[in-house]
Amino acid sequence: MAPPHELSRAHFEALYVRLEKPVFNVVYRWLWSTEEARDVTQEAFVKLWDARRRVRVETVEPLIFRSALNLAANRLRARKVRRLFSLGATEEAHASPHDSLEQQQRHRAVRQAVEALPEKLRSVVMLCEFSGLSTAEIAQALEIPPGTVGSRRSLAMAALERALGPLHEEVS
Repeated sequence: MAPPHELSRAHFEALYVRLEKPVFNVVYRWLWSTEEARDVTQEAFVKLWDARRRVRVETVEPLIFRSALNLAANRLRARKVRRLFSLGATEEAHASPHDSLEQQQRHRAVRQAVEALPEKLRSVVMLCEFSGLSTAEIAQALEIPPGTVGSRRSLAMAALERALGPLHEEVS
């Protein structure tokens, strides 16, 4: 049996069931590739499992997001380097054939606006919008003060609004 602070198999499995989709969502919006997002999400959970004896249960959730973001950032850097040095690199198809031209253009504009954000703003806004973590957990994941999370999110949202026009929040 694992010590109380160590990540047990049962806790890991429950964590995976609960966080796999939110982690994937954050990573997908970082990489814009379903296949790569799946790979990175799986890699982050494998790394967590491999480090389970050193991981404290109370810090595991922010840790999985930080690990996934770091892996995604590494992939993105590697992808950019490959594109830079490859001749005739082709652009991925990002929209299905049945999407309207307007949806494709909006998707492209959003993607470009998100990718234009500095990495520190992009990581905060992705975690704030798609991880389900609290501000304190995001701060812990990124190793920054909680107040910095709020200010970076505000800066990121303002930059996105400048690039895309007014952002309307949906009322549920």
